[in-house]
Amino acid sequence: MKGILLATVLWALPGLAHELQDNRATLVLRENNHVTLTVYVGLADALHLALAPQRPLGEFLASWAAMKPEELQKQLLQAQKRFEAGTRLVLPQGGELALTNWVWPDARQVQSLLQRRIMQSLVDPGGHFHEDPTEIHAEAVAVREIASLRVQFPEEFQRVLVVAYRPSQVWAEPRTMSPAIRF
Repeated sequence: MKGILLATVLWALPGLAHELQDNRATLVLRENNHVTLTVYVGLADALHLALAPQRPLGEFLASWAAMKPEELQKQLLQAQKRFEAGTRLVLPQGGELALTNWVWPDARQVQSLLQRRIMQSLVDPGGHFHEDPTEIHAEAVAVREIASLRVQFPEEFQRVLVVAYRPSQVWAEPRTMSPAIRF
């Protein structure tokens, strides 16, 4: 009975609805020289590939999920540095944009993710686990207008679907209809 209850609770948790599970990134060009990057990645798998690829995934998840938060944070910083170094924005003329202001999940969030992944594997060992992608943010500012760029991600992120756009912005004044908003 407890197993059925746990499976039902896990199934009903918000955020477990099906969505694109592949790693993906969104690049948004703001102003003419400011790019924001949001990466949605299966962090447990990326961490496994970066920090302990020789260990079986289950063993890696179990040891990391049980790690003290302070030690986990140290290990995460090592992985984050590796991921940041492997993420590159390159301009057509050959210059590289420096990504700054990285925002990563903290150790408690990562540990919770790893624990959920282990629980799911216990409830349904042969099943497909849906891991909510972890959001990672960064930004870059160029000295000149950006017309195009190329992106590279760390090997541990595997294949990444990239969506890029430049938003159209208009002001909606009080008691006045906004200008036409085109899609």
